Amino acid sequence: MERQLATEKQWLRTRLESLIDAARETEQKLNRLAALELRLLEADDLSLVLGILLEDLKTGFELDQVALVLCDARGDLHTALESHSLPEHWPLRLMEDPAPLQDLQAPTLGPPRDDDPEVLDFCGMTQLASRALLPLRRGKDPIGLLVLGSQRAERYSADQDTYLLKRLAAVVSVCLANTLSSWRLREIGVTDPLTGMRNRRFFDQRLQDEILRMEREGHALACLFVDIDHFKRVNDDHGHAAGDRAITAVAQRLAHHLRRFDLLARYGGEEFVILLPGLEPAEMHSVAERMRQGVEATPVPLDQEDEISVTVSIGAARLPPRLLREHPPEERARVLLNAADHALLQAKESGRNRLVISQEFCSVRPAS
Repeated sequence: MERQLATEKQWLRTRLESLIDAARETEQKLNRLAALELRLLEADDLSLVLGILLEDLKTGFELDQVALVLCDARGDLHTALESHSLPEHWPLRLMEDPAPLQDLQAPTLGPPRDDDPEVLDFCGMTQLASRALLPLRRGKDPIGLLVLGSQRAERYSADQDTYLLKRLAAVVSVCLANTLSSWRLREIGVTDPLTGMRNRRFFDQRLQDEILRMEREGHALACLFVDIDHFKRVNDDHGHAAGDRAITAVAQRLAHHLRRFDLLARYGGEEFVILLPGLEPAEMHSVAERMRQGVEATPVPLDQEDEISVTVSIGAARLPPRLLREHPPEERARVLLNAADHALLQAKESGRNRLVISQEFCSVRPAS
């Protein structure tokens, strides 16, 4: 009898210790999850949220895979991701049509299945023994899917409670929606609504950044002012809608000749400004001349199969790094802009539809 009681006591003690260990482990998980959720809620930038999800969540919870799919029904998330220069190795994908995620209302746990959304093929689902699919929603609309994967089959099973996963999905959904909304609001503030190009506000800030980078890295910075010739005549003869089309068409043709890191902005009215970092004088001349010729060669289509021809005048200036020390920091941008603006004035006064290079900083021979 005493031996039986001792055995039962030992069993109860072992069981109690096991429950205490499980409770302690659960508490630690809850604390780690709460800390991660707090960091997500404090993150005010899309790249920070993505980094917490795709790196910190994976390492902090010992997962073999964390992947994210985002719905891009508006078609602007590609621009958002590009603007943040995210690591290429992050398992992140965009999908234009959210319909495949519409029926996912709650976390789905268990081994990978043949009927898992095809968009998940990129994240190595076949290498996982178990996965949790966490639908991300804003109201009734799907905004994405968070995938947590493990090579241990017992990590995610269909009979597990999903309360914590639902809570995590809700927090992630709110944080993604908020940071994307903030990004879109910032984009509205720095984007010209007619052309979709950057506006003068963005240009002014970027110019200061490029001046600092020019000083730091020792490269030259070129600036072009581009003005549509006789634009008032376009409005008077064909109406303001035709004028808007001309502005938009010219912007697109100018943008065609730019590199990824160049900047085209609508400066005001029918005038554009362009920053070209790191070009040699002959390269600047070649790019600007191709822009001028491209606009001249392609008429702007109007309604009813009608079209109009437009041309542009371009003033260009290039500030080489050796001249930085000749001007205090607060004057460098003004000096460059004034030189390009004066060159534009010369182009218009000498007949329009031409390129004039400022001789203030350099002498340029056309590229052969």
